Amino acid sequence: MTNKFIKFSLLLLFVCIGMTSALGKKKEVIRDITVPLGGRINVSQMFSNLDYGLRIQVHCEVNENNLINSTELPSKEAAALPRITLDNPLVTSTEQYLDYYATAVGFRVGSDFNTDYILSVTIKDYSLRVRDYNVKHKIFNSSSAMVISWELLNSDHEVVISSTTSTGRGTAKSQLSIASPLETAFVQALNGIGWERIAPKLEIAKTAKQEKNKQVKGLGDTALESTVIRWYIVSAPQGADVSWRVVSSTPDVANTNSNFVGSTPYETTETFDIKGLTYNNSGNVQIEVSCEKSGYITQRKRFNLRQAIDQKEISAKFNLVKEDITK
Repeated sequence: MTNKFIKFSLLLLFVCIGMTSALGKKKEVIRDITVPLGGRINVSQMFSNLDYGLRIQVHCEVNENNLINSTELPSKEAAALPRITLDNPLVTSTEQYLDYYATAVGFRVGSDFNTDYILSVTIKDYSLRVRDYNVKHKIFNSSSAMVISWELLNSDHEVVISSTTSTGRGTAKSQLSIASPLETAFVQALNGIGWERIAPKLEIAKTAKQEKNKQVKGLGDTALESTVIRWYIVSAPQGADVSWRVVSSTPDVANTNSNFVGSTPYETTETFDIKGLTYNNSGNVQIEVSCEKSGYITQRKRFNLRQAIDQKEISAKFNLVKEDITK
């Protein structure tokens, strides 16, 4: 009797253990999922020796508390969905990822606020759409999309590259990865920014024609300020004082007083630092060169600045005429 009781007790114990194990398995339902956005960035440096840095600004039009779209699920399945959250606020994650990515491919991020260009990114849409979620039958189906718009501005907030859209998408068909499309879409959308279009804009143009509307502001960040002009002024007789001034017919460039630069023969190479000057308005700006010597009539010649920029030279010979002392 005792042996039978012991055997029965052991059997009952094993059954209880089995039932507990089965019940435990039945309750293995994922309740909380935290989505890490970004992850490791594995890209090689594509750009180098860029003249300007890049600042990144992120704006968000998405409600982070309403990322999950489960309207296609029955109410029971929708209620059984795990709680899905992002590991950091969306704007913070986006800023961090873009900072890391831009640095990895060769941009200098936040190097000089006076000359940095601005990459302005707006998050237009970001959501996870769950179509099927049935733990019992192991049926899972989710997809995600992230839509951003981006534009490039110069340091004066003028548009350099107009607003462009980049989209990322991801899908999953398992309970463990039901939220992974959020990360996939995030990475695709941000990687899809036109980095190869941005990089050339962060270089000083080789010629003024390549940046026809960029104004000289004295920061040394325009091709005009890097354009070397050869001056060659001679006179007969030599030893005359050479001065020059700006004569402008455009409101963007101010007239200046005459500035003494040397005596003939005057030969040098210089760059222009004329505030407000662009290649486009240079046709409405002239350089007036004066040649003055005691006992001779002062002579002046004007040079169209557009021609001087294209030819990279201002040259003239002044045949001085003696003053008529009998008058």
